[in-house]
Amino acid sequence: MTALWQLSATEWRDRLARGDVSARESVDAQIERIETVNPAINALVVARFDHARREADTADTRRLHGEPLGPLHGLPISIKECLAVAGTAATGGLSTRKAVIDTVNDPHVARLCHAGGIVLGKTNVPQLMSFVETDNPVYGLTRNPWHHERSCGGSTGGEGALIAAGGSPLGLEPISAAASASRRHSAESSD
Repeated sequence: MTALWQLSATEWRDRLARGDVSARESVDAQIERIETVNPAINALVVARFDHARREADTADTRRLHGEPLGPLHGLPISIKECLAVAGTAATGGLSTRKAVIDTVNDPHVARLCHAGGIVLGKTNVPQLMSFVETDNPVYGLTRNPWHHERSCGGSTGGEGALIAAGGSPLGLEPISAAASASRRHSAESSD
């Protein structure tokens, strides 16, 4: 049988929707995978494992009681460190932001959680997301999961490294408002 961490996000979500696997089993399986791969790559830098387990138990209780479930019900997810996740700091790799703890989720994160996603933790970023290598003074260097002596790239390097190593089936990389507007303008121009 294929391990959960080897499934695509869609396949995993489908298993959750059918009840073939519980949210708690999903979260525990993903945490086990993260604990196996992350020491070598340093991709997940803020763990929310206890919170994720409690959220998974709540999700399973909702299913048991026949409550409406979101399209991502019980799916473990990871979030780029620069985004607000309640109870964590969004440092962007800046030491001066380590003590600033967010009290609410970023709207993108809130939407994923509302859809039933369960945040396992946050992934590393380059300082201010402006370098081509994922390294910063707060969390250090993230390594490429296939070639540890190579870079995993910048901006979303931690997210990409974690997903590539099977540590998360789905991660969040928001598009900036400027990039979104540019893409929308390009699409309108080509019509």
